[in-house]
Amino acid sequence: MPSKQLEQLVKMANQIALNTGAHNNAEDSARRTGEHIQKFWTRAMQEKLIAHWREGGDGLEPVVIKALSEV
Repeated sequence: MPSKQLEQLVKMANQIALNTGAHNNAEDSARRTGEHIQKFWTRAMQEKLIAHWREGGDGLEPVVIKALSEV
């Protein structure tokens, strides 16, 4: 069962993807989502989300998955 912190990270990453236009242009949204996570998230937050993605990424939107695969 995911921790509350992980649930919050997944929610925030999905919101970033939505706000960067995930439904209009997935390629651009993935790039911008990845840039945002790298620029504004702490290393610990990034590592926790990446570990979750590597374990299957339950709850992550496809654009977030694409963004993490390019980080």
